[in-house]
Amino acid sequence: MRAMTACGTLGVVQRLALVVRRIDRSRGRYRWLWSVPAVLILVLTARVVSTDPVGYGVPFWPFANGSDRVEQQVMGQVTSVARAINRLDAVPSALAAEGVEVLEARAGVGTMWMRVRLHVPDGTRCREVTVLGDGVQVNSRRVDC
Repeated sequence: MRAMTACGTLGVVQRLALVVRRIDRSRGRYRWLWSVPAVLILVLTARVVSTDPVGYGVPFWPFANGSDRVEQQVMGQVTSVARAINRLDAVPSALAAEGVEVLEARAGVGTMWMRVRLHVPDGTRCREVTVLGDGVQVNSRRVDC
Protein backbone atom coordinates (compact mmCIF):
# COMPACT_ATOMS: atom_id res chain seq x y z
CA MET A 1 0.00 0.00 0.00
CA ARG A 2 1.44 3.35 -0.95
CA ALA A 3 0.57 6.66 0.58
CA MET A 4 1.73 9.94 -0.84
CA THR A 5 2.25 12.54 1.84
CA ALA A 6 4.24 15.72 2.14
CA CYS A 7 5.99 16.22 5.42
CA GLY A 8 7.70 19.56 5.92
CA THR A 9 10.94 19.95 4.02
CA LEU A 10 11.27 16.24 3.16
CA GLY A 11 9.01 16.56 0.19
CA VAL A 12 7.30 13.37 -0.80
CA VAL A 13 7.74 10.38 1.49
CA GLN A 14 6.82 6.90 0.38
CA ARG A 15 5.49 4.47 2.93
CA LEU A 16 5.21 0.78 2.11
CA ALA A 17 3.26 -1.52 4.36
CA LEU A 18 3.32 -5.31 4.24
CA VAL A 19 -0.01 -6.91 5.09
CA VAL A 20 0.12 -10.52 6.24
CA ARG A 21 -3.19 -12.35 6.53
CA ARG A 22 -3.32 -14.67 9.49
CA ILE A 23 -5.21 -17.91 9.03
CA ASP A 24 -8.12 -18.38 11.37
CA ARG A 25 -7.69 -21.99 12.48
CA SER A 26 -10.51 -22.05 14.96
CA ARG A 27 -13.09 -23.29 12.41
CA GLY A 28 -10.94 -25.86 10.61
CA ARG A 29 -9.10 -27.24 13.58
CA TYR A 30 -11.81 -29.72 14.59
CA ARG A 31 -13.19 -30.38 11.11
CA TRP A 32 -11.54 -33.80 11.11
CA LEU A 33 -13.69 -34.76 14.11
CA TRP A 34 -16.68 -34.72 11.76
CA SER A 35 -15.06 -35.98 8.57
CA VAL A 36 -13.31 -39.10 9.94
CA PRO A 37 -16.46 -40.66 11.49
CA ALA A 38 -18.46 -39.81 8.35
CA VAL A 39 -15.91 -41.58 6.14
CA LEU A 40 -15.84 -44.59 8.47
CA ILE A 41 -19.63 -44.86 8.39
CA LEU A 42 -19.63 -44.68 4.59
CA VAL A 43 -16.96 -47.38 4.32
CA LEU A 44 -18.82 -49.66 6.74
CA THR A 45 -22.08 -49.17 4.85
CA ALA A 46 -20.39 -49.95 1.54
CA ARG A 47 -18.90 -53.15 2.97
CA VAL A 48 -22.28 -54.33 4.27
CA VAL A 49 -24.11 -53.50 1.04
CA SER A 50 -21.48 -55.24 -1.10
CA THR A 51 -22.12 -58.56 0.71
CA ASP A 52 -25.60 -58.84 -0.88
CA PRO A 53 -26.25 -56.01 -3.35
CA VAL A 54 -29.33 -57.74 -4.79
CA GLY A 55 -30.94 -58.10 -1.37
CA TYR A 56 -30.26 -54.45 -0.53
CA GLY A 57 -31.51 -53.32 -3.94
CA VAL A 58 -28.28 -51.78 -5.24
CA PRO A 59 -27.08 -54.13 -8.03
CA PHE A 60 -24.72 -51.64 -9.68
CA TRP A 61 -21.04 -50.73 -9.56
CA PRO A 62 -19.17 -50.32 -7.15
CA PHE A 63 -21.20 -52.75 -5.04
CA ALA A 64 -22.11 -55.39 -7.62
CA ASN A 65 -20.36 -57.30 -10.40
CA GLY A 66 -21.76 -58.96 -13.54
CA SER A 67 -23.01 -62.01 -11.66
CA ASP A 68 -24.93 -59.81 -9.24
CA ARG A 69 -26.66 -58.12 -12.17
CA VAL A 70 -27.62 -61.52 -13.64
CA GLU A 71 -28.89 -62.55 -10.20
CA GLN A 72 -30.96 -59.35 -10.06
CA GLN A 73 -32.54 -60.17 -13.44
CA VAL A 74 -33.45 -63.69 -12.30
CA MET A 75 -34.89 -62.35 -9.04
CA GLY A 76 -36.93 -59.90 -11.13
CA GLN A 77 -38.40 -62.90 -12.95
CA VAL A 78 -39.12 -64.60 -9.62
CA THR A 79 -40.89 -61.48 -8.36
CA SER A 80 -42.97 -61.07 -11.53
CA VAL A 81 -44.01 -64.76 -11.50
CA ALA A 82 -44.95 -64.57 -7.81
CA ARG A 83 -47.08 -61.48 -8.43
CA ALA A 84 -48.73 -62.88 -11.58
CA ILE A 85 -49.97 -66.15 -10.02
CA ASN A 86 -52.94 -65.97 -7.67
CA ARG A 87 -52.14 -69.18 -5.78
CA LEU A 88 -48.90 -69.25 -3.82
CA ASP A 89 -48.60 -73.05 -3.95
CA ALA A 90 -48.27 -72.85 -7.76
CA VAL A 91 -45.29 -70.47 -7.63
CA PRO A 92 -42.51 -73.14 -7.40
CA SER A 93 -43.73 -75.04 -10.47
CA ALA A 94 -44.05 -71.78 -12.42
CA LEU A 95 -40.50 -70.83 -11.45
CA ALA A 96 -39.22 -74.25 -12.54
CA ALA A 97 -40.84 -73.63 -15.94
CA GLU A 98 -38.91 -70.33 -16.13
CA GLY A 99 -35.60 -72.14 -15.56
CA VAL A 100 -35.10 -71.32 -11.88
CA GLU A 101 -34.17 -74.38 -9.82
CA VAL A 102 -36.37 -74.60 -6.72
CA LEU A 103 -34.59 -76.70 -4.07
CA GLU A 104 -37.19 -76.51 -1.33
CA ALA A 105 -40.58 -74.86 -0.92
CA ARG A 106 -43.04 -74.48 1.94
CA ALA A 107 -46.46 -72.89 1.65
CA GLY A 108 -48.29 -71.48 4.62
CA VAL A 109 -51.41 -69.40 5.03
CA GLY A 110 -50.74 -66.36 2.85
CA THR A 111 -46.97 -67.02 2.74
CA MET A 112 -44.53 -69.00 0.63
CA TRP A 113 -40.92 -69.80 1.52
CA MET A 114 -38.54 -71.14 -1.13
CA ARG A 115 -34.87 -71.91 -1.48
CA VAL A 116 -33.81 -71.40 -5.09
CA ARG A 117 -30.54 -72.06 -6.91
CA LEU A 118 -29.46 -69.54 -9.52
CA HIS A 119 -26.85 -70.20 -12.19
CA VAL A 120 -24.72 -67.08 -12.72
CA PRO A 121 -21.45 -66.56 -14.65
CA ASP A 122 -19.36 -67.00 -11.47
CA GLY A 123 -21.04 -70.32 -10.59
CA THR A 124 -24.18 -71.02 -8.61
CA ARG A 125 -25.82 -69.01 -5.87
CA CYS A 126 -28.70 -69.82 -3.58
CA ARG A 127 -31.32 -67.48 -2.19
CA GLU A 128 -34.14 -67.83 0.30
CA VAL A 129 -37.24 -66.18 -1.11
CA THR A 130 -40.26 -65.26 0.98
CA VAL A 131 -43.51 -64.33 -0.75
CA LEU A 132 -46.11 -62.65 1.45
CA GLY A 133 -49.72 -61.79 0.72
CA ASP A 134 -50.34 -63.21 -2.78
CA GLY A 135 -47.06 -61.89 -4.17
CA VAL A 136 -47.49 -58.36 -2.91
CA GLN A 137 -44.23 -58.46 -0.97
CA VAL A 138 -41.26 -60.55 -2.14
CA ASN A 139 -38.11 -60.63 0.02
CA SER A 140 -34.92 -62.57 -0.50
CA ARG A 141 -31.50 -63.06 1.01
CA ARG A 142 -28.37 -64.84 -0.15
CA VAL A 143 -27.56 -68.12 1.60
CA ASP A 144 -24.99 -70.87 1.16
CA CYS A 145 -25.95 -73.64 -1.25
